[in-house]
Amino acid sequence: MNVKRFLAAVLAAALSLSLMVLPAGAAPGSFSDITDQNTALNADILRLMGIVSGVGDNQFNPGGTLTRAQFCKMVVCALNAEDELGLYRTVTVYPDVKPSHWAAAYINMASKGKNAISGFSDGTFGPDRTVTYGQAITILMRMLGYSDSDVSVVWPDGYIDQAMAIGLSDGVKLSGSSPINRGQAVRLFVNLLNCKTKSGGYYYNSLGGSVEAVLLDANAKNDAGERIMRT
Repeated sequence: MNVKRFLAAVLAAALSLSLMVLPAGAAPGSFSDITDQNTALNADILRLMGIVSGVGDNQFNPGGTLTRAQFCKMVVCALNAEDELGLYRTVTVYPDVKPSHWAAAYINMASKGKNAISGFSDGTFGPDRTVTYGQAITILMRMLGYSDSDVSVVWPDGYIDQAMAIGLSDGVKLSGSSPINRGQAVRLFVNLLNCKTKSGGYYYNSLGGSVEAVLLDANAKNDAGERIMRT
């Protein structure tokens, strides 16, 4: 993902989606099956940044669930770490994730390379299991630099509470064991871009390139004080 390459396109798509007036029943973004304008905006931002793609035929399937493997791919793309995938393609970190698995490199990198996700107590990863809200929040919080020592000892409540405090979970409220759908996932990842890391800087600044706050700031306002981007 080249942030500088996509920056202008991201801003243009965000502004056009947030300001356009649509006829009744029209799809508000690039995917014909997304009817909610905010979800369409989030999906297009992440699509232009190379973090998500559709499921074919101009569809996004916003209500569909995500596997842990699919979520790991989104994580690696959001970490701007795809160039490092070659280091993790031929190793076996988990017994149920062989190098032949399509997401092996993503899983291995997210787990051992970036310490953003871990397996289960039996040593397995469960790549095809549905990712839960608690797992997703924990992973994203770790991407922001938080660890178990920064939250309460009760998992996943500690991470969920801290995520609420910093705005990471804005717009998505679920129980820890609930599965998240694709529409909710893109909301969380756009929130991530606009969250401050534990060290204090905005996450999108860690992606490299010259990134001004207004371009991905969901709270940006025009001269009249009106929000020009909504997520």
